[in-house]
Amino acid sequence: MSDDSAAVLMRLLPPVGWNDFATKQDLETLGKFMQLGFNNSLLELRNELRKEFVDETGILRNSMHGEFVDLRNGVQDEVASFRKEMHTEFASLRKEIHIEFSALRSEMSAGFLDLRKEMNHQTHRMFMAMLGINTLLMSIAIAAFKLL
Repeated sequence: MSDDSAAVLMRLLPPVGWNDFATKQDLETLGKFMQLGFNNSLLELRNELRKEFVDETGILRNSMHGEFVDLRNGVQDEVASFRKEMHTEFASLRKEIHIEFSALRSEMSAGFLDLRKEMNHQTHRMFMAMLGINTLLMSIAIAAFKLL
């Protein structure tokens, strides 16, 4: 750069003293302060995110707990309803079986009564037939004895 150019450049610069210029040490100190500020900002952000995460997790946990409680109550209601329905159905089935067994007992009793009557009738007929055969055989025996 020529002397004239350097003089022009120096006239364009604002009037400042050497204390206004930054040194390497000033830049390093500024860098350390900026790093501290950045680290503090990261720490604050991390703490905020952790707090939000904990809060949201708590809200989610409470919501899920409520849902599970509602679900459990719903299942318990369904089970109670199912038990009541099964109790009603079994009571109805028990009553129907009782009626069917009563009808079967009556039918069997009537059948056994008819069977007993028929057996008495057949026994009477067999007795009379045997009496007749015995009488016939006696008559034949007496006739054979007289012939001899």
